[in-house]
Amino acid sequence: MRSALAATVVAAGLAIAPGAVAAPDLSGVSGPRPLETVDLAGTWDFAPENGAATTIQVPGGGWYKQGFDVPEATYSRQIVVPQGAAGNVVRLELGAVNHQATVFVDGRELGTQTTSYTGQMWDLTGHVTPGDTHQLRIHVKGRQGLVTGLGKDTPILPGYIGPTYLVPTGVEWSESTAQGIFGWARLTVHPAIFIDDAFVRTSVQRDELAVDVWLRNGGSSAETVELQGALGGGDLAYPALPARTVTLAAGETRTVTVGPVRWGLGRESYWWPNVPYRKGYRAQLHELELRAGEAAHRVRFGFREFRQAGTRYELNGVRVNHRGDSLGGAGYDRIDHGGKGDAFHTFPGFLPPTEATGGWPQAVDNYQRLNMNVVRIHQIPASPYMLDVADEMGLMIVGETGIRGSQSRQAFDEAPENFVEHTKDLVVRDRNHASVVRWSQANEPDLYSGDSLEFERELYDTIRDHDGTRPISIDVSSEPYDELPDEDFASYQHYFDENGMIAPGYTDDVHPRDDRPFGRGEFIWPLSSTPQGFTWFATATQKMREKDASDIRPYAVISAWPAVVPGVRRTDLITEELTVPLYGEDNLPDPWSNPQIQRIQAGFHPTLVADSAYWERHKRSDPLGRWPTPTQPTTARAGRRVDRELVIFNDTFAGEDVDVRWQLRRGSPTGAVLEEGGFRVAVALGSRARRTITFTAPATPGERVHLVLSTFKDGRERFRDGEQWFLVTP
Repeated sequence: MRSALAATVVAAGLAIAPGAVAAPDLSGVSGPRPLETVDLAGTWDFAPENGAATTIQVPGGGWYKQGFDVPEATYSRQIVVPQGAAGNVVRLELGAVNHQATVFVDGRELGTQTTSYTGQMWDLTGHVTPGDTHQLRIHVKGRQGLVTGLGKDTPILPGYIGPTYLVPTGVEWSESTAQGIFGWARLTVHPAIFIDDAFVRTSVQRDELAVDVWLRNGGSSAETVELQGALGGGDLAYPALPARTVTLAAGETRTVTVGPVRWGLGRESYWWPNVPYRKGYRAQLHELELRAGEAAHRVRFGFREFRQAGTRYELNGVRVNHRGDSLGGAGYDRIDHGGKGDAFHTFPGFLPPTEATGGWPQAVDNYQRLNMNVVRIHQIPASPYMLDVADEMGLMIVGETGIRGSQSRQAFDEAPENFVEHTKDLVVRDRNHASVVRWSQANEPDLYSGDSLEFERELYDTIRDHDGTRPISIDVSSEPYDELPDEDFASYQHYFDENGMIAPGYTDDVHPRDDRPFGRGEFIWPLSSTPQGFTWFATATQKMREKDASDIRPYAVISAWPAVVPGVRRTDLITEELTVPLYGEDNLPDPWSNPQIQRIQAGFHPTLVADSAYWERHKRSDPLGRWPTPTQPTTARAGRRVDRELVIFNDTFAGEDVDVRWQLRRGSPTGAVLEEGGFRVAVALGSRARRTITFTAPATPGERVHLVLSTFKDGRERFRDGEQWFLVTP
């Protein structure tokens, strides 16, 4: 089905790369429908601390991107309030603010809000007059203005110098993270009774849907309205939603639950990821239109249920294993694109397609073509647009807060309210996105001495209070947080092996457990920008898959191939490990012919068939990243029978039958067929099976023979690999 959003984009005349589609910003997909909107983007007056008054672009990626490296500054401009605001609610909406904003209208202070990468909403009703011009002033403190502890010049850990912050900064190692106002800025006018928020909760197990609606009366007297809702978005017989009559006192906000109602539309109506990869795939999405008097509110959602069940995850009742990447926006912030910073809102590779670039839809397609089914948005939250596209294209997302213990430079213990509030803001902003299947509440918090079980429990409870429909996890250095025994919570360790030793190089340990999902949240770094380390993305993942890991995320694609996001040259950025990446569009114009990328496609493939001992022998590759390692070939005795054990994976969402075919070919993957065979095996969804094949090596020593392995489902070849070769010996 072609989505309404795709039609909207085409109608607007936006160029779309082949196989890609662009959704508009989240404000065009979900949220209240204002009666009027005034865009405040443009030139504002700007007064940096201890600097000369000047001007700045808002949003413009914030102040660091525009050349201001200051701890705090003041934005100001005149605003004209629409005449239609009479008797209605007027709000100031800021797309994202790092970090603390105090708002003044005509010199009168309205209050202070503290945020990290999420929006701020200010009610201007009663402070402005419809049709009049007012002076708006916003004083913002960035991370350098919210410093505590040891101060700016004190070493916190060996190799790091810098302040300790009172807010979740995302990362501390990057100088380029956005500061000030970014995202967008606008005035909106809403009816006195308006729908402030809505959360669609779906359950495949119970086959039902319920909607939580936040109704607000911004007027001066009590009002009664009828809340109505209608489902649509596809050619389906959607269930009707019951109407609710609600009376609200002046200034009151009330949560009203509509339903649950029986869904009854079956598997084809569910949201499914693009697995196995199909070019041009579009996931099934639906729309909810809510009305209350003059107020209108729209939500786009997917009917799906992602749950934690013992040691595994399930999507719509089917076991799902996460295989993917941790996308760190901070690295891309270091690209100088009209200044450094705020890549998610300003770099073309994260934006809608144009004639020059496939934009973020092409990046999602690249991830999926690598056979990665999940991306953890690491430490810097995604833009709403990025999540819109993931919803449409079927890429699973782990939404992570900006809370980070690494380098011990976020003061959880001194200002816990800022970290908890950030967690709530992120969850509330993103919980209607079908692609967000799990929350990551923090990254390596155990590396900060001020971390505590009580703090982590508060983060967990905050997420649960605002979204009880998704599992929650934490990525840690070594502390597994076993004291949080909740059945929807899991902990993923990073660079420590099973003996508690730091393992920054190759590892295929998965920290197995019998009570929670297990795997590896980060591994390989800081060697991920080396040729050998890049090959380990494939080989370590394959070995971890054999060990039944539910989540595998080598760290990180940006270090080796940042051009997974289009438009990036290897010389455009310095990685987190202070190196230049391996590949970019300048030295790898055809990535899909690169043998390392092809090996990653194989290692992550949902229906991979692999010679288990062969992958084990060559899993460490060589310093040049070659697989198999040519200096230590696997051998076969001339004229002898050879037994090889194959492991067959089925990480798809339908059909347990997998057909396996093998061929022994002389000299190359396309050489003469010497011997062949095949079999059908039933492989449970999300699992693997083993079978042994036997062939006879050629009688002539010195020959090279290739074992070509293929899998088929529903009569179609899904996977093919001919790079496993044997040297025939006497």
